[in-house]
Amino acid sequence: MDDREEISRLLARVALRDAKAFEALFAMTARRLMAVAVRVTQDAAMAEDVLQEVFSAVWNRADNAAPGQQKTLAWLCVVTRHRAIDLVRKRKPEEPLHFRSADGEEQTHDAAAEGASPMEQMLQQEGDARLAHCMGTLEAEPRKALLLSFYEGLTHMEVAERMQRPLGTVKAWTRRSLMRLKGCMEAAA
Repeated sequence: MDDREEISRLLARVALRDAKAFEALFAMTARRLMAVAVRVTQDAAMAEDVLQEVFSAVWNRADNAAPGQQKTLAWLCVVTRHRAIDLVRKRKPEEPLHFRSADGEEQTHDAAAEGASPMEQMLQQEGDARLAHCMGTLEAEPRKALLLSFYEGLTHMEVAERMQRPLGTVKAWTRRSLMRLKGCMEAAA
């Protein structure tokens, strides 16, 4: 049996929701279809998106073929090419950050920083330092109970088990520690 017949057979099995046939089809055709997608998109990441869409469509709609349509590798290539063209058409044109003005002078566009502004970073660091200072004013066991509860996401019961302390004690430590932290943070502000 040649590749064309094998691919047609696998596509027919995929239409019947055969996962093993889908895996075999992917292994047999993915490299070829990726090459088609890369040729059209000129972008490997975009080509991977196209390939994912194609195989998703094959899995979800393999039984919806036009009457008499023969599903082969050529059919998969055409589907891949069309998906790639559609994706390229949807892509917004990119504007380069560096360009030459009409007088030939090199210019750059301003781009917004992805992170926080310097002021926001400074305020965050100040807040972190303030919180660290306030956490340092708590006794060791109540501080540990608070950290387990809020940083590790444990329930009061889980904290009590881990620290081998009564549940009521852990709840009291947590409540009192939060009140002390709030007072300390407000005083430092």
